[in-house]
Amino acid sequence: MIRDRLKSAARSFALKAFGMEREAAPRAEERRPGTGTYDPTVIPRVVDGSGDTPGPNHKTNLGRTWLAAQISSGVAPILVDLRHPKECAGGMLPGAICLPGRQLEQALARFPDRAARIVVYDQLGREECDAMAEWLRQQGYEGARRLVGGYAEWIEHDEPVMAPQPPPGGRWHVGDMIERRSGGRGWVQAARGDGGPRYDLLLDSGELQADVPESDLLG
Repeated sequence: MIRDRLKSAARSFALKAFGMEREAAPRAEERRPGTGTYDPTVIPRVVDGSGDTPGPNHKTNLGRTWLAAQISSGVAPILVDLRHPKECAGGMLPGAICLPGRQLEQALARFPDRAARIVVYDQLGREECDAMAEWLRQQGYEGARRLVGGYAEWIEHDEPVMAPQPPPGGRWHVGDMIERRSGGRGWVQAARGDGGPRYDLLLDSGELQADVPESDLLG
């Protein structure tokens, strides 16, 4: 199929661009999506680009084929999901972080490296998503891009996704509706197991409450 040929060609390009040709075959089974390391000096320079789906040299967008190749090659960028946790519950791009709406504007401390490649996406790749990628570039993240077509096009072409899981020993998944014993209702936005199950919550009011212990949650 044409799609598979495009993906294969894009993967080959990504491997060459990141100098991973000799490593790819013997280590493919060892890699997990989004966990690879790379040499920033070999990342393609940001210039004008074109193609069936925008490639890694495009100034504002990144196409599904190219992103899938980078993920499968172990050199995934930072992936930020701008959708509501209820939408993220159905699946996310491998390794993505759920930061709905404009939360990313308050979370830049999590990404101190301005040279980091960041790809933001929502359900359809709408103008709001494009605006967030542009805002990141204005903050000095020149490698920030919008995923063309968003999550809808990603799953339409059977690209890999991950289902959010509760932390070790935890009960709640991303997207679960919960209530705090201390007051407030909302959804689990993120879950982690450091120091016991803990959660970030997006409340009905729009407030983000971080690092809430499981003992404070009702469901």
